[in-house]
Amino acid sequence: MRRIKLPPREWLMVFAALIIVYLSINVLLPNTAGGFVATYVIRPAIWVLLAAFILYLPKQRGLAKPRVGKILITIALAIALLQIYLSVIAGFLSEFGKNPNSFTALGIVINIVFVGTTLLGMELSRAWLINRLLKKPNVLLPLLISLLFTFISTPASKLPKFNGTLESFTKYWGSEFSPLFFENLLASFLAMWGGAWPALVYRGLLEAFQWFSPLLPNLNWAMKALVGVLAPMAGIVLLQQIVLYKQNPAKAKKEGGGEMTNWLVVSVAAVLVIWFSLGIFPIKPTIIISGSMRPSIDVGDVAIVAKQNPELLKEGDIIQFRTEGGAIPTVHRIIALQSQNGKTLFVTKGDDNDAPDYDPVYYEQVVGKVVLIVPKIGWASVYIKHLIG
Repeated sequence: MRRIKLPPREWLMVFAALIIVYLSINVLLPNTAGGFVATYVIRPAIWVLLAAFILYLPKQRGLAKPRVGKILITIALAIALLQIYLSVIAGFLSEFGKNPNSFTALGIVINIVFVGTTLLGMELSRAWLINRLLKKPNVLLPLLISLLFTFISTPASKLPKFNGTLESFTKYWGSEFSPLFFENLLASFLAMWGGAWPALVYRGLLEAFQWFSPLLPNLNWAMKALVGVLAPMAGIVLLQQIVLYKQNPAKAKKEGGGEMTNWLVVSVAAVLVIWFSLGIFPIKPTIIISGSMRPSIDVGDVAIVAKQNPELLKEGDIIQFRTEGGAIPTVHRIIALQSQNGKTLFVTKGDDNDAPDYDPVYYEQVVGKVVLIVPKIGWASVYIKHLIG
């Protein structure tokens, strides 16, 4: 029987040290020492001790060739600036809020020490853990290390309760876990190729923006997730392409980077589908499972529904609306407008139906207006529903 090869002893020691640091900060300190000393004195001291321990161990360098390693810091800087830029653009689409951190001279110094020691301890240990085991590029180890550092970076108070609602778990996944995980994933790839410094530059610039910018984008959880996934994933693709080309131009031209590009496309598409399906954005795709709107809309078509002020709807518009007791919203055409007790109601009918719908539709029942029909792309979902139904 083949024996499983365990990581070297010093690797396990660093791993254990990280877990001890997490437990010390999140369990031991809150129960034994509170306030300023615990947060701004003892906690930074713990991270400094971890950094000193890493520096004491044999040095581990990244996998990139020395001439390639020199440009990784520039790449890390560019990706961080792109992520900040996207966050600011998203802020203009929503709103900005004042940064709650202190901007006195003493407050800035204290926060620099707090953030700097944390980053130093985390990135030195991240790079050492990855490069101590790897002799050639690998995806699995950076992925696992990213999960570890996402856990370590998340305070216990931010974790959702086990008996929480689906909405609370979804918001945690979108606003906390996803952005932090993909940030750590990019930092892990930077550390794999270039060691601790590129990862320090990338995460350091992001932390500097969050801690020291007077105004911050006040984004909803869906936008946080979109920006927090899109920018790091684009950064990973860019990083892999540049490093591969610099390391081995012939191989880069042959492979073309399709795998990493596909990863980016699938990841961003998955996030967008989830957000659209939850109705986070003002448009939402709906798969048509009935033939009542033939020939305008057929079974398996996808109707793109946009939120619409009901007062702007008119005869001839196709709308999606909810009926009392109906589990699935209906998509039918407005054929007339009625007035009842000073309220406007919509008379609706399926194009393939012989008679109008029995009940008129009130404003509050309207989900939105159908603005686009994409033929047949939802047929697989309809087929599966028929199989399990």
